[in-house]
Amino acid sequence: MNRRVAVVTICAKNYFAKAKVLQQSYLDHHPEHFFYILLVDRKDENFAALHTDCNLIWVEDLGIPGVLKYAFMYDIIEFSTNVKPVALRSLLGKYDEVLYIDPDIQIFDHLTPVFDALAKHSIVITPHALSPVLDGKSPNDIDFLRFGAYNLGFIGVSNCKEAFEFLDWWSSRCLSHGFYEPQTGLAVDQKWIDLVPAYFPGVKIMREPGLNLSFWNLHERFLSKVDGHWLVNDIHKLYFIHFSSFDESEPGAIAMKQNRFSPEEREDVLPLYAAYAQLLNRHKAKEYKSMSYSFDFFDDGVYITAAMRRFYACLQVKFDAVSNPFASNSTVRKWGESKGLVSRKILPMQRQNFKSLENYGTQLKVIYFFLRIILRIVGPIRYFSLMRLLPSLSSIRGQARVVV
Repeated sequence: MNRRVAVVTICAKNYFAKAKVLQQSYLDHHPEHFFYILLVDRKDENFAALHTDCNLIWVEDLGIPGVLKYAFMYDIIEFSTNVKPVALRSLLGKYDEVLYIDPDIQIFDHLTPVFDALAKHSIVITPHALSPVLDGKSPNDIDFLRFGAYNLGFIGVSNCKEAFEFLDWWSSRCLSHGFYEPQTGLAVDQKWIDLVPAYFPGVKIMREPGLNLSFWNLHERFLSKVDGHWLVNDIHKLYFIHFSSFDESEPGAIAMKQNRFSPEEREDVLPLYAAYAQLLNRHKAKEYKSMSYSFDFFDDGVYITAAMRRFYACLQVKFDAVSNPFASNSTVRKWGESKGLVSRKILPMQRQNFKSLENYGTQLKVIYFFLRIILRIVGPIRYFSLMRLLPSLSSIRGQARVVV
C-alpha cells in the first residue's frame, strides 16, 4: 500500500538557502513525497512569488492562538523550534507519516529504515550519540545532559492516536516553556523529548549510525566511500548529515560549537562538508543570511532586545489583553521604554556557547574578584548556598521584581 508522506522543515528567511538544499536532496531520493517549508517570519507575498517552486507555509497561518505573543516572547531559534509540534500536527491530519528535518541537513540516501520503523511505531527519534564520550572536549555526555539525549533536528510521526497525543503534549510544553535556558533545565523543544520513552511506549529510538551524523557524534563515526557510496564505519549506509553550527566560509572547521577536532583534522568528512558549502553558495546563502528576522522589530523598525522578550515572558498576565505586542503604540512598547528595555540600535542577539567565555577575559577577572570578596564576607557555608541559587537567578524570567 502506498503511504502518503510529508516532510516539513522550519526556518526564517536567513536560512532559506539551507532549506532549498535540503529540499533538493530529499526529493532526489523521495520524489513521490510532499515537501513543505514553514517560514517563521512575517508573511511576505513578494518573497513567496519568488519561490513558487516551494510549498511555503507561513507561521501566521498555522492557526496558533495568540501567535504574535509567542513571536514576541521567543527569539528566532526558540520560536522556530517551538512551533515544530504544531507544524507536524497540522500535516499529520492529511498524511500517513510526517517527518520534521532541520534545514541544515542534507540527505544522501532513501530513508528506508525510518519508514520501516514508522510502519510499526508512532514516533521515531535519534540519539545525539550511541556511545559515551567524556574526554574534556565539547560536546560530551555532560552537554547531552544539559541539552537533551536526542537531537530534534529530526523526528518522525505516524498517523495514529499516540502520535497525536504526543504532539499535543509536546506542543503545550514548547509554547509555554520553550526557552533556551540550560541553567534551568530548559532547551527549547529538544529537552522535553528525554521524557518521551517514559511517557509514550510507541516511540522507536533509531540507532543506525548513518542517521543524523553530525559534530556531536563524530567521535564514534567515520566516513568512507566504497563503490561510489558513502558509508559510516565502513558498513553502514550514510542517510543524512546534520550540518549544525556550520559556517560555509570555514567548512574545514566542521562546526563552531565543537572543540574536539581542529580545522581540517577530519579528512574523512571534509569532502562532504566542502561540497555542502558549495551547494549553499550556489543557492545564494550569503544573500539570504543578510535578511533581517522580521519578528526582531516593532512595527516602526525599533529593535526588540533579548532582555525585553524575557521580561515580557515573565509578565504575561500584565499584557494578556495586548493582541499585538509589536505595535509601536502598544502598552508593551511604552512599558519597555519606561524600564530601559528598548534599544534604538540594531543588535541582533548572538547565542552564547562554551567558546563565548573567551571574549570576556577582563569581565571575568572582575567577576571573580568580587566573588572572592563575597566568599570572605558571607563565609563558605552561605557562599555555597548562594552559588546554588545563582543558576535560577540567572534566568531573567525569575527577575520580575527588577522591572515591576
